[in-house]
Amino acid sequence: MSSRDLSTATLPNLLAAARALAEAGPVDTTPLQRGPLAFDLGDHDLVRVTGRDRVRLLHAMLSNRIAGLAPGEGCWATLNSAEGRVVADARLLVLDESRRDGSMLALLEPDGASAFIDGLDRYIIADKVFFEEEEGEALWLVAGAGAEEAVVAAGADVPPPGLQNHVATEVAGRAVRVIRLDRATAGGELGLLFADDDAEAVLAGLGLEVGSPELLEAARIEAGHPRFGLDVTTDTIPLEAGLKERAIDFDKGCYVGQEVICRIDSMGSPKQRLCRLRVEGRVPEPGEELFAGKRRVGFVTSAVHSARLGPVALGYVRKRSNAPGTELALGQEGGPTVRVLDLVGA
Repeated sequence: MSSRDLSTATLPNLLAAARALAEAGPVDTTPLQRGPLAFDLGDHDLVRVTGRDRVRLLHAMLSNRIAGLAPGEGCWATLNSAEGRVVADARLLVLDESRRDGSMLALLEPDGASAFIDGLDRYIIADKVFFEEEEGEALWLVAGAGAEEAVVAAGADVPPPGLQNHVATEVAGRAVRVIRLDRATAGGELGLLFADDDAEAVLAGLGLEVGSPELLEAARIEAGHPRFGLDVTTDTIPLEAGLKERAIDFDKGCYVGQEVICRIDSMGSPKQRLCRLRVEGRVPEPGEELFAGKRRVGFVTSAVHSARLGPVALGYVRKRSNAPGTELALGQEGGPTVRVLDLVGA
């Protein structure tokens, strides 16, 4: 079995969980088709960004448009290296636009705060920008059919359509921020952010069953939604992961890595793309390589045995071999058949 070492590029805890998921038995995601469930995202990192120069710095450094976002709005953005590779990513929420006293909140993957803070801090010279990891906050996701109706039924307001839009409201008399997220699929889930001390009351007010992390990950992989620290890493150029429409603004002006990203986009498509894959026979582990004949053409980033679909995965495949319907081999020439379903973000 041929595999690629992902340990230096991924977030270690996510990679360990991905390997465990690949080795687990079938995971049934049909409960999400029957109704909403609540998922604990408390392991995610939260960073509050303050200071009078926060908008200028973030707009200049990150891949998406930050300037002009109003309170209640947000965006998905990446921080890249000069070579155009992803250093960190965040869902940024504008809480208050007051230059002096306002703030933004960055939602990051577990253990993702350090890369985000350290990556931006290196560009601060005389700017007044401050980063503080939030403590004592709970983050939950309501996902599945009827997710929005369930949150409304609990007495909460919901933000207007648009990913990363958010609103301050209440559930069971407790302060809650409701956020439109795309954590499990391409959209349709609502994040709920509230104080840890209010968790019991808020969850009782929602009245939903709690879903497992494995179920949420299986739904994410089935839907083809990339995750930083696993499918998007420090080896990845954002265009390769299908983030062109999700996390990049090509009209905003300069940012770190812009020259490389724009040059690749002007050439039509990157050398490899993240794809949804269907696998025959067994579930691959992250890092297992993909072959077209004797040529290595890609590798798997995350996979699960879906009870609905069988073994499915996300992985990078080189341009000449990633057309939907293309058949590849897993691990070595003559290994289990892998079929490209589609390009993520296409």
